Amino acid sequence: MGKCKRICIVFLFFIIISNLLVMPVRAEEDYSDYLDSIMDMIQNTYYKDVPRDKLLEGAVRGLFDTLDDYTVFYNVEEANSFFSSMEGNYRGIGVEIMETSEGALITRVFSNSPAESAGILRDDIIVKVDGKDVKGLSSQDIANLIRGDEGTIVEIGIIRGSSPEIVYYKVERNVVTLSPVTWKVYGDIMYIKLESFSSNSFKFFEEALKEADKNGIKKLILDLRNNPGGEVGQAVNIARLLVREGIITTLDFKSEEYPDSIYRSYLKKPKYVTAVLVNGNSASASEILASALQDSGDGFLVGTKTYGKGVFQNLYPVLNPSAYEKYKKLYGENIVNGYDWMNKYRVQVYQSDIIGWAKITTGHYLTRNGRMIDGTGLTPDFQVEDYQLIAGIDVNSINPLESSDVIGLNGVGNDVYSCERILKIKGYDIDTPDNILDAKTNDALKKYQAEKGLNVTGVLDSATRSKLNDDLNTLRITIDRPFAKAIELLNLLN
Repeated sequence: MGKCKRICIVFLFFIIISNLLVMPVRAEEDYSDYLDSIMDMIQNTYYKDVPRDKLLEGAVRGLFDTLDDYTVFYNVEEANSFFSSMEGNYRGIGVEIMETSEGALITRVFSNSPAESAGILRDDIIVKVDGKDVKGLSSQDIANLIRGDEGTIVEIGIIRGSSPEIVYYKVERNVVTLSPVTWKVYGDIMYIKLESFSSNSFKFFEEALKEADKNGIKKLILDLRNNPGGEVGQAVNIARLLVREGIITTLDFKSEEYPDSIYRSYLKKPKYVTAVLVNGNSASASEILASALQDSGDGFLVGTKTYGKGVFQNLYPVLNPSAYEKYKKLYGENIVNGYDWMNKYRVQVYQSDIIGWAKITTGHYLTRNGRMIDGTGLTPDFQVEDYQLIAGIDVNSINPLESSDVIGLNGVGNDVYSCERILKIKGYDIDTPDNILDAKTNDALKKYQAEKGLNVTGVLDSATRSKLNDDLNTLRITIDRPFAKAIELLNLLN
């Protein structure tokens, strides 16, 4: 009996499986009530109370998470943060800071910022914010105190130079535009570092080229290493300054609702020859710009193979359930994409109508010569391994020493920070660089000055700064081999 029972069960199981295998599947399942039932089950059985809108957001997020690595759902708060990062703006006073023993050392004051207008300077030390002593706080905590709504006032207490007196500035917070572009001139070559393709990239890149034109410079090094991409339009606009007439890139959409986009340059004759530095983290819009220069012959690539992100994304507002039902009743359409409502029915979709934004991979792009590089990347014309950090320090992140002040024992400043990092790379016994000229840094400086034939004082003076800046340039050429190769190749064009 037991044997028969086992056989029957196995046979019954086989029939069930067989039936499942041959059961016809409908082309489209109706899941209209299914999601509601899942949420009901969770709310009835889960040991904590979970709002239904949170469950819905999680379900929507999960749908997009099942697609590729670049497709993602943002709730409204996440979307606002994303848009701010793409705009390259934030609300504050326009300074970069670094934690120091007394508070926060200002390492940079942005051009046309509220801080610049108020008279705050690089190397000032913030010791109070709205009357609060910030000594001992982290730089992030201090930054949070300084940030605030546009149009509000923050009082910044600073000490400057060797004076112990606190000077107070009342600064009106405003929108501060951050530049993703930095540049420096090396003889007849301009080096331009482009960190991302935000909404401000073309504007600041154009400023760099105006400086190049003013100095009669025709050779460029464009550093796109570790640039993850950003707005395609910004990459196209920059390419139009560097690449001769012809196609820059073609965006090939999957959906027939969106026509393919062909972006062109209209430049008759480029002004510049461009060496482009790339590595495995140069992706997306970086690869569009780099490929246009490579395919046109108006530039050449130096470094290692690029990331190979040959697809692009579009952002769409996703309606919340109440807005979806409202517009469905009005127009009889089942549409969750807010842009479709705006384009088809001229419906004004408001922020309160959406649950979030979907960033979806909608197609792939082709290079000027029709290459599809997704998953393969761009191979440089001159392959040179990328440089490594030395003693945990990126040589390209060290700023030249610029101050005219003499900084002695226990003095503080950005130049001290640069000095310590240069000396540490060169092998001197330095603690973690921290912008304070402590006893150990003082001893290392004395050794350095003795080796360079300078007055052995252990302080940062103009002669020592000059030697350190010379060494910084030498270190960069020695350590950053792709940069050195680009210099070498451009020099051959003389």
